[in-house]
Amino acid sequence: MQHWIDQNNDKAQLIVLTGEAVYAETLAPTAAAQAVDALQAGRSPATVFGKDAKHVTFRSMTRVQYDEHDSDIEFHYRDGKDDASVSVSIETPGLREQVFAAAQQQLSDTFGAYETHYSRWRAALGPLISVTVFGLGTLALRAAAIAIRAADEVEVSGRRQGLKKLFAWVLDTLGPMGVSVIGGLLVLLSAWVLYTRLQQPQRLHILQPGPYSPPSQVALVLKYVVLVAMWALALRIIL
Repeated sequence: MQHWIDQNNDKAQLIVLTGEAVYAETLAPTAAAQAVDALQAGRSPATVFGKDAKHVTFRSMTRVQYDEHDSDIEFHYRDGKDDASVSVSIETPGLREQVFAAAQQQLSDTFGAYETHYSRWRAALGPLISVTVFGLGTLALRAAAIAIRAADEVEVSGRRQGLKKLFAWVLDTLGPMGVSVIGGLLVLLSAWVLYTRLQQPQRLHILQPGPYSPPSQVALVLKYVVLVAMWALALRIIL
């Protein structure tokens, strides 16, 4: 068993890696020290960590990765038929790399280690999609809010009428201004992520079974073509 403590002001994140799983939980410093003593005395991590602790078993793990320009380390795993992930933020310099190296040693029989450096075009795609979704979604919902405010009575038909009525009530309550403010904030947040990605494109360190293959340039170009087509169609409808 290996353990690390990520100290952050009055909180201490305890990270434990056993032969079967990785655990992480934020505790008070005294509680973290007591947990370490209990683990070293032979207690099972399952009895030491609380119900809010992050926990991923190695047998279900499908990928481990971190970005040099971020503070997180991500553990991807299979949850039944679904893919899921747990992200652990580590502030102490160098500690995240130690956790990654320990996981690499634990998974070395079946996982390979890879690095990939994003181009600016590739790094910008995700935030641009977010800007597109939030931007066009805001315009559509604002138009719906204007129509609801203008109507004397909103008629709802078809399935899930209760949910539709709730949705119409929310839009009527927020109004065009409220929808614009919330949507605008989401667009600004996405734009900020876009700016940071362009300033520092991702440099990922990855553990996964089988060889790592980055997306092809052809697929990247096609995604940008679809993105431009969406904006062109939206502007044509608006104007």
